[in-house]
Amino acid sequence: MLNPPINHYVSDSPAIDDLTAQYGDCLQNMRFNERLLTIMLLSAALSDGFLDPDRDPSIEDQINLYLNDGYRMSRELQTALTALDDCEEREVTAVLVALICYTSVELNRLAKSVG
Repeated sequence: MLNPPINHYVSDSPAIDDLTAQYGDCLQNMRFNERLLTIMLLSAALSDGFLDPDRDPSIEDQINLYLNDGYRMSRELQTALTALDDCEEREVTAVLVALICYTSVELNRLAKSVG
């Protein structure tokens, strides 16, 4: 079974629409490890804002932290995700939800194949 398009999981999300329009199928076609990394760094950026309301969460800062820790991410994906710093928190959350839902289909298949 093929996974539906990523925007299927969160409708009416300008952030997802803008990213897919500007970067084609970048979000949908990224490697599995890049999707998991993206989920981690978007979650970390959002958590920074939730934990300290005076702090301006930055996806670009999170990308730099993860890259400095040795993680790898394509330049195209870095550019696409950094653009999310200009979006509202709810838009970043919509992208995160869509990625989690989209990735959960693959994680479910992986879990069922083990054993």
